[in-house]
Amino acid sequence: MLKRTRLAPYNKLSSISYNHIKITDLFWSKRQEINKDISLPLMLEKLEEDHHIDNFRVAAGLKKGIHLGDFYFDSDLYKWLEGALYFHQIFSLPTKISSQIKEIIGLIEKSQLKDGYLNTFYTLNFLQKRFTNFLIFHELYCAGHLIEAALAEANLTNNGILLKVAIRFTNLLVNKILNNDLRDTAGHPEIELALIRLYRKTKNKDYLNLCDHLIKERGNIPHLRTYVMRRLIDAVKTFGESRKIRQHYLDNNEIERIEKEEAAEFLEGLTPRDWLIFLRQNLNGKQYQLNTPIREAYNPVGHAVRALYLYSGAADLYSETGDESLLDAMELLWLKMVKGKIYITGGTGSVKAIEGFGKDFQLSLENSYSETCAAIANIMWNWRLLLITKKCKYADLIERLLYNAMLPGQSLDGRKYFYVNPMISNGEHTRKEWFKCPCCPTNYIRFIPQIGKYIYSISENDIWIHQYIGNEAEIPSNSGQSTKIIQKSEFPWDGKVSLQIINDGVEKFSLYLRIPDWCENPTIYMNDEKITKNLIPGAYFRLENKWNNGDLVVLDLPMKPLLHSDKLNRKETKGKKYIQYGPLIYCVEEVDNQDLQFSRLKIAKESDLENVYKKSILGGMTILRGKTTSGRVFTAIPYFAWCNRKPTKMRVWINSED
Repeated sequence: MLKRTRLAPYNKLSSISYNHIKITDLFWSKRQEINKDISLPLMLEKLEEDHHIDNFRVAAGLKKGIHLGDFYFDSDLYKWLEGALYFHQIFSLPTKISSQIKEIIGLIEKSQLKDGYLNTFYTLNFLQKRFTNFLIFHELYCAGHLIEAALAEANLTNNGILLKVAIRFTNLLVNKILNNDLRDTAGHPEIELALIRLYRKTKNKDYLNLCDHLIKERGNIPHLRTYVMRRLIDAVKTFGESRKIRQHYLDNNEIERIEKEEAAEFLEGLTPRDWLIFLRQNLNGKQYQLNTPIREAYNPVGHAVRALYLYSGAADLYSETGDESLLDAMELLWLKMVKGKIYITGGTGSVKAIEGFGKDFQLSLENSYSETCAAIANIMWNWRLLLITKKCKYADLIERLLYNAMLPGQSLDGRKYFYVNPMISNGEHTRKEWFKCPCCPTNYIRFIPQIGKYIYSISENDIWIHQYIGNEAEIPSNSGQSTKIIQKSEFPWDGKVSLQIINDGVEKFSLYLRIPDWCENPTIYMNDEKITKNLIPGAYFRLENKWNNGDLVVLDLPMKPLLHSDKLNRKETKGKKYIQYGPLIYCVEEVDNQDLQFSRLKIAKESDLENVYKKSILGGMTILRGKTTSGRVFTAIPYFAWCNRKPTKMRVWINSED
């Protein structure tokens, strides 16, 4: 009999580790294979080229030099390492990659100072300045990603080297921040959720208390404008000193490749007005979510990734403490976001100047940002809210984010990336192999191997199925037995799903099956018995049964292409519609519609949309065809697949007849 095995005392659902779930789905297993075989080694080459690894060699005393690159570079290596360790746990990685993983772990260990401190930007160039500018220089952000990489290694090796490293550093942070009641917090949240994970692993309450302290400080820092100004001035001085150190080093040493000089993605093309917005958002603290105590917050503001990581940490803190004021704030922030601050793809961040949230309904199509990292962070936050509340709306949004906000961030061949994911392109957007700030590729590589953990969860005696992704899962219980579920799914191209129950005897429990919010007229078959009643889109259907070995549940979740208007009736989308097919948002590319005047393409009111699976297009896609107002046929492809052939004009919102 299944029993509830809660990781967190105030969660209503418990997650199941990704390593209990083998992805067999043709769609998602291909993404995992490509990332394991192609993306993982290519990314390591880029990290090597840009000095991310050399910085640790220098810090470890194995190579002469200085810190080269930006102050956050440690975090990107940690994220790659975390992803590599997850892949190592579920696949057999080549010997070369395995050796490189071991080398990097060794370098990190040797780079740690005797007191536990670890950050190559500071240890190599500015050790005297450590702990003086949490707002700008990502010390705590990097520490958070170190902890997460350490926990990935601990899952693989039953603790391990990195966990000891992370604990030593975290203990130092406890002493410097918590024990001294330092009125400061992370400029870029991430350590908060990492601290909760470390607390769950070690049961050391200092880590829980440090997380609570860092979250409480937000909105409560005395003389906020002065605090921000001093740190911005310090950052300008430090950047100047860093450039001098770097130039002196380059003038006196010959190195094969100097660091890249291009601007970070968000700095490209900023106007004077953008800079004013950036400065204002910094000075009022909104960029860093410092303007309001989290327990009083209801309006998502500032940098989207920072905000969503913060909300994830706050949700985790509720899971451990049961502080209802945290949950109330999270639910208000979520409602505010989905009602007026999110694109139809699930993308967030409509203001380029701050990579973040704008005013309500400020969702410009021309300047949409929707950073890939924000999509991943939003999935993380919604997953936590789902475990806390059992509310289907969070699982529905996770599905939308997976297919339409996260997935577009990587090319189909696993070699190139989008940092931003626009709603409109006039051909100026192109996927890149790497970025000066490679946060999105390295976030992607740690997310993909964990995709399985978002499929199932368990409550007292029940199994909840949130996502329809083909897999074989071992659902553990306190009795030492387990129930195996073999899920076969034709998502996202077709709504046919089957679930076979494999167990040693008869077990009584309920299956909670998500009926997607986009689905009309769903049907469930239980061993050929047809069920149609109480199947409500956007809700879970409870299927209680005494399960025998081999019992089969089949879901038919019909998908059909539909045209949708903007419910908000905004100026930018007036006279336009978007196309949705099942969980997928579609777009039109000029490359598929060269015989049409693309800029004047207009969908007919009775467009006669049809779906056709084409093996010859982009490795196999369900494309949509429909009629324009002139009676011509247009072609649409899934938004996640755009710009995989060549830079081209693209539209998600398409001109249409009323």
